[in-house]
Amino acid sequence: MFRGFEHAAMRRAIELALLGGKKVFPNPRVGAVIISSDGETVSEGFHAFHGGAHAERNALANAGDVTGCTMVVTLEPCSHHGKTPPCAEAIADSGISRVVVGLTDPNPLVAGEGIKFLRNRDVDVEVGLFKEEVENLNEIYLHHIATGRSFVHLKMAGTLDGRSAAADGSSRWITGEESRRKVHEFRRSSHAVLVGRGTAVTDDPELTARDVQCAEEDQPVRIVLARRELPFDLKLLNSPGRTVVVTHRRRDLPGSIEVWRGIETLTQLLARTAREGLGHILCEGGSSLAASLLREQLVDRLSIFTAPAVLGSTGSPLLGDLGIEEICDIIRMENVTVTRFGNDILTEGRVVYRAD
Repeated sequence: MFRGFEHAAMRRAIELALLGGKKVFPNPRVGAVIISSDGETVSEGFHAFHGGAHAERNALANAGDVTGCTMVVTLEPCSHHGKTPPCAEAIADSGISRVVVGLTDPNPLVAGEGIKFLRNRDVDVEVGLFKEEVENLNEIYLHHIATGRSFVHLKMAGTLDGRSAAADGSSRWITGEESRRKVHEFRRSSHAVLVGRGTAVTDDPELTARDVQCAEEDQPVRIVLARRELPFDLKLLNSPGRTVVVTHRRRDLPGSIEVWRGIETLTQLLARTAREGLGHILCEGGSSLAASLLREQLVDRLSIFTAPAVLGSTGSPLLGDLGIEEICDIIRMENVTVTRFGNDILTEGRVVYRAD
């Protein structure tokens, strides 16, 4: 049974967890609030970056005597030694008498053991407060634990009739300024931006987060999937920041460019990005790469900007062949939101592949 002030404390813990942003990956976003027996806030903490102290330890460090207090924490406290000592042990030693947990940690190194440890030390533990909200908070982490690969957010922009470019290949600017600003926000919150060779050459994008406040160290890594040579004068090859070219062959590229070889499939690529600490990948095209990711069921979130315009049948289609022949194989979205940006409409949601 959760008390009213524990609800308020969990809402605050979720707010705190968000402060960790993308720097915590491959760890989860976690916030913790310590409250007294009458619901007064004693201390707060959050996990700020991978390798740093966990939320629970930060909350304890910011507090004095917490004997008899309650800790409200978004995710189950860890019970194993990693880069930091076990949080469950620190909580039990502190004198805290009750812990309210939003979500059990599915990481096999934890998976209920933290809760078990606390209960064995006579700490009252209740689980499940704002469970869905905490799942949404940690969709990148939970996805990585379940699949071992990066989370893919596919962004596309097109006309009302499903075209992404004119017959001559030109596509700037189908959508308006407000939509483009939103894309820069997407980039800022992502670990990396992925494009195919065609987009890199035709659009010559910088793939950086501009028009929004973004520290240099928070700029996304730029990844180009290229099976043929790239022109040396591309902006993304000649501007500051980390750029990766994924290729099957040896390429003569500027020395500052990383080259990843030996990657045969998109699944292998997303496993490599996860190992590199790039848990959230924003894919910005083009149509062939987007279609390949969807065909292989590797897109997790889809955002489509639709401009109030038409190009007709000579325009380039928004997507390549998805291999769908029967309506039962249609790709849908769930938890859909529809937002207006200027004159454009943004439709977003989690991707649902065939659900029998």
